[in-house]
Amino acid sequence: MKQHVIFDTELIGTKQPHFLIKAKIHETGEMFTFWHHKKGHTAKFERMLQRDDLVWVGFNSENFDRPLIAAAIAGYDEHDLKMIAQAIIDEELRSWQTYREFKLDFIEYDHIDLKEIPPGVMLSLKVYEGRMHAPSIEDMPFHHTHDLISPKEFKIVESYCENDITETERLFLTVRKEIDLRVQLGEQYGVDLRSKSDAQCVEAVLKKVCSIGNQDKIVPRHVEYRAPDFIQTDSKVINTLIDQIEDHLFKINHANGSPEFPEFLTEPITLNGGLYQFGIGGLHSKHDTRYYEQASDKLWISDVDAASYYPNIMMRAGLLPNLGGNKGEKFLQAYQEIYEARIKAKRSGDKRTANTLKILLNGTFGKLGSIYCAFYAPELMLAVTLTGQLNLLCLIWELEKIKGVYIASANTDGIMICYPPSKRSQVIKAIQANAKRTGFEYEETPYQRVAMRDVNSYVAITAERESVIVPPKGKVTIVPPSAPSAKRKGAYAKAGVMENVSPTFQICAEACVEYLLHGRSVKDTVLSCDDIRQFVSVRNVTGGGVQHTHEVEVDDWIGEPRNWRRPRWADDKKSETRVSRPKPVLEGRGGVPFGRIARWYMTTRKLPPITYVKSGNKVPGTEGGILCLKLPDKMPKDLNYDWYINKAKEMLADAGVNLT
Repeated sequence: MKQHVIFDTELIGTKQPHFLIKAKIHETGEMFTFWHHKKGHTAKFERMLQRDDLVWVGFNSENFDRPLIAAAIAGYDEHDLKMIAQAIIDEELRSWQTYREFKLDFIEYDHIDLKEIPPGVMLSLKVYEGRMHAPSIEDMPFHHTHDLISPKEFKIVESYCENDITETERLFLTVRKEIDLRVQLGEQYGVDLRSKSDAQCVEAVLKKVCSIGNQDKIVPRHVEYRAPDFIQTDSKVINTLIDQIEDHLFKINHANGSPEFPEFLTEPITLNGGLYQFGIGGLHSKHDTRYYEQASDKLWISDVDAASYYPNIMMRAGLLPNLGGNKGEKFLQAYQEIYEARIKAKRSGDKRTANTLKILLNGTFGKLGSIYCAFYAPELMLAVTLTGQLNLLCLIWELEKIKGVYIASANTDGIMICYPPSKRSQVIKAIQANAKRTGFEYEETPYQRVAMRDVNSYVAITAERESVIVPPKGKVTIVPPSAPSAKRKGAYAKAGVMENVSPTFQICAEACVEYLLHGRSVKDTVLSCDDIRQFVSVRNVTGGGVQHTHEVEVDDWIGEPRNWRRPRWADDKKSETRVSRPKPVLEGRGGVPFGRIARWYMTTRKLPPITYVKSGNKVPGTEGGILCLKLPDKMPKDLNYDWYINKAKEMLADAGVNLT
């Protein structure tokens, strides 16, 4: 069994740069330090790198750390390394570009880069530290251009690098399950997928299976859409819409390769009083803001989702991606085999295989519209998204023909139906008719209550009653009741790395869920929580920030009526156009600037808000907050509990809940 080495590098200084490599063996806790300027260190590191019992794990290490390590081993001095590092940053070089431009030899060793594995896109390690509630998310106390002049400063750099290793290790453990799934998938298809995102896994596997190369890509000027035969309805609104869509030539945006939606699809569609918005991502309802509903013996609520909706549409739409030769047929055949293998694994209880193959199925759709993808197929992407939205509209139309039935919400692959219990059999029959015609399978989730700020932010509490699975063929499956639980999204979602959500006063969302799920008062939930991590918010602060200790009045206006300026304003600042001299300006004083990530909680103390260092503008949401880059061991005495209680009540009110 191989051991995992968590590693990171630091390159600091200008006149006399220094290059550091730190490494920690995860299984043993053993830490290693290698300075390039110290005799024998680089040679020792190279020997460690050559061990075949180690897997090296880093963050953004493929494009940054590995080329620098290759240059260091090749004998480049620190000034050369600084030049290479600056080029990587300034020109956003990929690893192969760096090796080519600086004539570096690629060094082979077992390696995993964690950067692409979590669902976030282009996020820094600092952001993930915030999402993992790292004890400290402070940046190095001096700039990367600073020349180290004392043993103490060298130790500070080592300590900072060690902290990054600790957080990289924490991220490694967080995504370990995802890595294991990629290992299994890679062994099945003979491709190393451990450092790839879901979408990159899809591309790597299908490129190999279908022999697709980047040179096969065809970028059309426009694409057309033809609704498949199973899109059938007697709704004049929907049929008129289908005619408009089929008569339209969808232009391709050559900047990103995606089809452009015409103006007639940017306006919401009215169907039986409901408003629905088409989009590249899927259908969204527009009539469900500040919406609250509770089930009763006179009203039931059912959320009905199409299982594996986009994968099924891809296989049912009747179009092949234009990949040249018979590669389009190969693509859909391979995709069909992956889908059938997942269904088989899911039904047999093989969750590991089912979850592994789910990566391929769900990651494909987004790649269809990417001009950089080997199986770029905008016509198929358009077919998938338009077919899915038209089908949901057809289902909505059929359901709302039933007296007393209305659609509370619609979102991408499902709809929320409200209906009298006496109409349940008719509702299921309408869903069955659609399933039989389209070939889609539908899964029901019963709700007891729903609180929606909008279609993308809500809490839904499941009901303790039986539900159904409606297959395209065969009998409806009855699913026994289960204990109530909360489905949450957007502002009410859980924060975390795999949730792709940064903490934003999580206790407020928890208080909303507790109220809706158990009837617990917001005040009780907030006051009983003794975990400071639930009370913090984390945010990117581009260019760094500062929280001043106090503010002073500054009256330095110069100029004349309608052209008042301040000497400290940059040239691109607009002047004040008022006639009379503007009032004095409040400016912050004191405080220590910090790096790219702010973390704070709400305090009873009176402090200026956190501001951006360069512009002086307020960081949104920080008025009334206090910077908390290091998490305290105990709950702070100045925590403003009242603020959190009121915020949670506001969030419930935003979702249509009346607390009075």
